[in-house]
Amino acid sequence: MAKKNLPIKLFEKRQKIDDRRVEGGGSKSIPKWQLEGEALEARATSILDKVNELDNYFTNVESNRSFIPATLRVDIDDDAIAKSHRSEIQKLFNGLHSKNNIIGFIDSNSAIVKVDSIEENNAIKRNIRNYNKNARGISAIEAVEPYVPFIEDLDDNQTVKISLIDYLDLELNNAVKQVFEKYCQQKGVRVIETNYSPGLIIYKIQNATKAQLDSISDFEALESITFMPQYSVQMDFLDSDEDIDIKKPKEGEEYPVIGVLDSGIANNRYLNPWLLDRKFSSYPEDLINKDHGTGVSSIIVYGDELENKKWTGNSGCMLFDATVFPDNRKESISEDELIENIRDAISSNPEIKIWNLSLGTATEADISEFSDFGKALDDIQMVKDVIICKSTGNCINFKTGHPKSRVAKSGDSMRSIVVGSIAHSKTTDDLSDVNHPSPFTRIGPGPANSIKPDLVSYGGNAGVKSGSIVQNGVKAIAPDGSTIKTVGTSFSTPRVTSLLSEINFKVKEKFSPTLLKALAIHSAKYPSGVDFPINEKVKQMGFGVATSADEIVYNDPHEITLILQENINRGEFIEILDFPFPESLIDENGFFYGEIKVTLVAQPVLREKQGAEYCQSNIKLQFGTYEDIKSRDTTKSNILNPIGPEDPKNVMLDSNYAATHKRDTSTDYARERMLLNYGKKYQPVKKYSVNLDEMTAARQRDALAGNRKWFAKIKGEYRDFAETMALKDGEVLNQDFTLIVTIRDTKSQHQVYNEVSRLLADRNFLHSNIKLREEIRIDIDNKE
Repeated sequence: MAKKNLPIKLFEKRQKIDDRRVEGGGSKSIPKWQLEGEALEARATSILDKVNELDNYFTNVESNRSFIPATLRVDIDDDAIAKSHRSEIQKLFNGLHSKNNIIGFIDSNSAIVKVDSIEENNAIKRNIRNYNKNARGISAIEAVEPYVPFIEDLDDNQTVKISLIDYLDLELNNAVKQVFEKYCQQKGVRVIETNYSPGLIIYKIQNATKAQLDSISDFEALESITFMPQYSVQMDFLDSDEDIDIKKPKEGEEYPVIGVLDSGIANNRYLNPWLLDRKFSSYPEDLINKDHGTGVSSIIVYGDELENKKWTGNSGCMLFDATVFPDNRKESISEDELIENIRDAISSNPEIKIWNLSLGTATEADISEFSDFGKALDDIQMVKDVIICKSTGNCINFKTGHPKSRVAKSGDSMRSIVVGSIAHSKTTDDLSDVNHPSPFTRIGPGPANSIKPDLVSYGGNAGVKSGSIVQNGVKAIAPDGSTIKTVGTSFSTPRVTSLLSEINFKVKEKFSPTLLKALAIHSAKYPSGVDFPINEKVKQMGFGVATSADEIVYNDPHEITLILQENINRGEFIEILDFPFPESLIDENGFFYGEIKVTLVAQPVLREKQGAEYCQSNIKLQFGTYEDIKSRDTTKSNILNPIGPEDPKNVMLDSNYAATHKRDTSTDYARERMLLNYGKKYQPVKKYSVNLDEMTAARQRDALAGNRKWFAKIKGEYRDFAETMALKDGEVLNQDFTLIVTIRDTKSQHQVYNEVSRLLADRNFLHSNIKLREEIRIDIDNKE
């Protein structure tokens, strides 16, 4: 096997040469579902009947709250949910003065519309009566109802969570909050405002009675009253008689720092050398139980040594103890308090960029709505420019033979790297085979079919014996310094955190969450022996298990990894013609061959009140071949770019590849294969891995002839809501992204690394080896 000692490379797009402007397009044809005649009139009448009901709202609302808009729930037909039809729906609800009245989504098909006044309501009625002019908007709507807040059936003396509607107007929202607080005060209800993220207006009520909640349930801006999630952490462990050597930092050497958001870290003989002198704590010592935090931290520093495996390649890292969680035997903690503790710990330590969070809730994420906790974590990471490795959560469904639960609320954070668990070994009573998902791990998909977990690592195994759960744990260190065994996604997560820290430390580039996330996911593969179909692998294991840091940052001579870091504005795209694909990778039949692996990670535009459309941005990628560069007629109104590819073929399409290969689960390449139809999915992480030999014969003839050239096209897309609000606010929508492309000679015949390096120079790409901390490399074998 060839040695890996060649650094992966950064390259830049060529200014002006690779920049393009998005051109107009779209069909003007009438959709099949658009109504006409009596059917259209009947639909308009049914909508109008419901809109008429808002007159009662404006007539009866108390004068001191008359500025609060009325709200409607508008259910949109499945066929009409596409972005191209949103403007027609939006236009239907335009008033005399207020436009853009769709303020949020409950799920993928139900919009919330605000109506500011009776005058505005009359204008909307006129739009509906003019049904022939507004036929598409009316046809797109299945039903309209006055908005009704969601109110859980709660018992007395519980801590509850009150969500108010976000009207997307700071002045209006502030006025609503003031009048709500006064309204509650008059009812004898004490509310506490919380701090989740800017788009969430959430209050907490402690020890509320049902009568108190009933008294405020008719407040006009109420969105929901729900139970305030409470958090707890358990750590069941068995003693282990094994011992390991104590590691100590080397004098004069620098080490990375990881922030551990947990229950505290014990200052024992193993961890003492790696603990920073300072720490953060939300609790006095008598309210802290350090079992969980110590176990998590021991795996960050000693994970490889404890298992005698090179799973992360971490050579040591300093630990910052951020005690954000109390001893739950003495004090409970609610969701808003945990979020505030996390925000305070990260805010007060801005130099720490990588954080571990192995805490969460046992409640399954919604199928379409992202959790408030996940949204709060996303906001913290964006504002503070950090990355959080977050556990996907545990379940015990296996005890009763039920299927695994989906990812927990808080494990649906879009910016975090969410980590599940796979089994490290198997004993007689264990349910999972080695390298397969642990019985207790939660699985995907996340809300809106998002890919969660992102990665998996080793967190133990378990089974059932005589009706009781038995554990086969991974090794960790207890507060007293003894070695223990324990199970859970809490203990797979720190392995990924440790790996990220090691990558970030080795790579001396400016800190970038998208680069770190992309490098880890790009390296990931599925372990040997996992014979699930690809869609099931993604559901259960995300993108797989990341390799060690050295494997990630180096290539062998027969492969090359190229990294592009860019920011792309709305209305622009990047089209790299003459992409430096090795010209030597042509087989005896005259077709290109080899493996191509592409990972794209973006910083998404997120909007908290958009339901399943929380992720408002997407980056569309095409990578493939074309016949030649053609000139284009820019005198035409819809042609903005003077050149473009002739006969482009995207080799990353699932439809290019033979079904026999896609169903293969036994060959070694099955561990790498990643053919997913992302289609219209707004996913901030995309990964493709293809073997060109697996392409159908017809597609090979069309796309892989040796005289063709290669291109990459990266284009940002945005949902209608983000675009509408950006136009209103003057915001320029954009996305940071990292694109990683690895090209490998499957026959190990050609010096791909040197060839592509030469092509980069010949074709005027600015490029460089990624900056690494070590100046002298020792060759490492490319072995598992």
